[in-house]
Amino acid sequence: MHSLRCQPKPGSSKSLPSKLSVSLKGHTKAINCIDWSPTHAHLLTSAGMDHTVHVWNLWDKGNTTACVLKHHTAAVKDVRWSPHSLSLLSGGLDCSVQLIDVVEGKVIKVFKEDQAVEVIKFNPSNPSLFLSGGSKGSLRLWDIRSGLVTEEFHRSLGTILDIEFSADGRQFISSTDTTRSNISENTIIVWDVLRQVPLSNQVIGL
Repeated sequence: MHSLRCQPKPGSSKSLPSKLSVSLKGHTKAINCIDWSPTHAHLLTSAGMDHTVHVWNLWDKGNTTACVLKHHTAAVKDVRWSPHSLSLLSGGLDCSVQLIDVVEGKVIKVFKEDQAVEVIKFNPSNPSLFLSGGSKGSLRLWDIRSGLVTEEFHRSLGTILDIEFSADGRQFISSTDTTRSNISENTIIVWDVLRQVPLSNQVIGL
């Protein structure tokens, strides 16, 4: 896809601009998430309440919209680039996470959930694994190759608001909507990935 691989003009500056350089327009409703490609610095993706995922090429000033992906049937809450390829993971209120080949614009695999998917993250030490968190408080570690859940992390939680892996992928931290769980110490939890247990349930920085 040419629009994904458009290169900057010779002599263009690599320094950060001091003023607005480009305005990206395309979503028709609120945008929930944006993510830069770790392998292609000119590509940005965004997920919106309009059921779509947009891929933007910031080097193609004539047409910054590289592609629009319409594979979800409800609002898309999160989207993440694969660490090593031109593919995306997107998750949303249709209770699915979808792996998408951006170049072909096709869904490679669908991971079905029993909850609205609020957040997803690749494991930084193993890009074949990703973590999902959702509206019922479930946290699941998936294997892209098999399409199956490899680990589940159980605790009476409200909606998962955010998750973040440690640099080595051995632990992750989750934040929770306490209005659903009514347990304040479950706000922020550090988890051990291999043992599937919480290492800490301290309320951090609140």
